[in-house]
Amino acid sequence: MGIDSILNRLEKVRRTGPGKWTACCPAHDDKCPSLGIKQADDDKILIHCFGGCDVQSIVSAIGLTLSDLMPEKPQGYDRTRARGSRFSKSEMFDRLLHESIILGLGIRQLLSGKELSPADIESIGKAESLIDELRIEASR
Repeated sequence: MGIDSILNRLEKVRRTGPGKWTACCPAHDDKCPSLGIKQADDDKILIHCFGGCDVQSIVSAIGLTLSDLMPEKPQGYDRTRARGSRFSKSEMFDRLLHESIILGLGIRQLLSGKELSPADIESIGKAESLIDELRIEASR
């Protein structure tokens, strides 16, 4: 099942970054979106309710099962050969340092009582996404 099929079953869906969305949690009376949805690099769909609902309750509420969050792999699929490393360790460190600086600047601005502009929020979202990609890459 694709990400669009899942997003179509949710209310107040809003894109928050590359491969990331928020929506109202279908497992509880959610007026303000508290459900985080992310499509991982391997096309698995990750969901988390910040209101505390468990994943099983969430997928059941929209008529799905946990297996609907996992893509089917073609016969003979070998995860270890599916994708080579995107970055060298040196490149990963340099990117991590750069993205961490962006996050640090955003935190400093918030701590000094200043609001973040839409462009700042977008940059922080991209930094967070790239750091998450680097985390996944480093764990391979």
